[in-house]
Amino acid sequence: IAERTLAEKLDVGRRALRKALEELEAEGLIWRRQGQGTFVGTPPTPRLRKLEGLATKTSPFEIMEVRQEIEPSMARFAALRASQGDIDAMRSMVEKAASATTQLEYEKWDAAFHQRLAESVKNTLFEAVNAVRREAAWARLRESSHSDTLIHELSTQHRDIINAIEQRDPKRAEDAMRRHLAEVEHALKQN
Repeated sequence: IAERTLAEKLDVGRRALRKALEELEAEGLIWRRQGQGTFVGTPPTPRLRKLEGLATKTSPFEIMEVRQEIEPSMARFAALRASQGDIDAMRSMVEKAASATTQLEYEKWDAAFHQRLAESVKNTLFEAVNAVRREAAWARLRESSHSDTLIHELSTQHRDIINAIEQRDPKRAEDAMRRHLAEVEHALKQN
């Protein structure tokens, strides 16, 4: 949506809208690129942008195989390294995903959660996994496999991951992520 259109829809001035977007960007919740739009999360580094094309050379199942090895460790490290600001932002994203009214909206907040989780670990290699995960074709497959019942279950699993991270329980965070990814893989195989 163009800035002008969004301002009209929200019935606010463009200056107020720009200020709100600047604040969200400063908090690391969105990023903007001239001519491309506004995105949830933080911008990928130039090195990570190069990896995004990798998804066209692999399958979602190969990606899941790697995610199942890496993301449980990422959750474990997040329980040790994430700031309270990271945890609060992730919790907000999880709740927005849980209350999504469309699969596309769920996917947006789910991706933002996993991206923020990777960023909270403060290790660029973990972020590389999410660079591949963001590819459109991969997102379309996830969207088509996510029923309302599954979204509810995945949201509960996201809450389990966040709770373990906030309680600084690395083992529980790792186990919760492992269960979550197994459920995602199962759903993809059913599709």
